[in-house]
Amino acid sequence: MRIFDRLKTGDGNSLKLECIDIIGMSYASLGQKPDKEQMKGMAQLLYNDLINYHSNLTMQEVSFAINKGLRKAEDGISVFINVRTWSVWLNDYKKNAIEKRRLNQQTDYQLHQQGQKALANTIKKARQIK
Repeated sequence: MRIFDRLKTGDGNSLKLECIDIIGMSYASLGQKPDKEQMKGMAQLLYNDLINYHSNLTMQEVSFAINKGLRKAEDGISVFINVRTWSVWLNDYKKNAIEKRRLNQQTDYQLHQQGQKALANTIKKARQIK
């Protein structure tokens, strides 16, 4: 469900918790250990950006875009987690998704979801072989 739709249903608190999870995952991926106040502050900034600028995305897409951005070292911006970096990553994801939808292609996130389902099915079949 899109962030906008979740806000309409009064789901703002769980969105804030998901922002904390995303920020925590980002810091861990970078090998950084911020204190609790930094985490809460950055999560609040992410939450504000999401509701003001990226409310048409789902939280799964946000997590996917940030995770992908963290691993995109060739751009030279994945050293820090801050407003500028996640804005670049989310805007890049949105531009790419819009272009793929315009061309009737699947977005990177949709391809990721398909890959995860295929992997889960393969694991399920492997377990049944025993």
